[in-house]
Amino acid sequence: MSAKQGEAHQAVGGWVPIDRAAAHLGMNVGALRKTLERRAVRAADGVTEASVDGVRARKFGRIWRVRFSEAWGVP
Repeated sequence: MSAKQGEAHQAVGGWVPIDRAAAHLGMNVGALRKTLERRAVRAADGVTEASVDGVRARKFGRIWRVRFSEAWGVP
């Protein structure tokens, strides 16, 4: 199994807007955005992404989208 297939298998659902993700995590949008910005790194494919406690986020243009691991369930 390739690394990409393993990642896709561990993630639940698709990319979720940051406001919906913040509600699922019990945070306000500003706090989640700031947390993601602090942990943001440039990925090999040139996209900005962040990972925090099983929550993976990528920036699509100026907008953050979030994907949860199985431990978080589906929002």
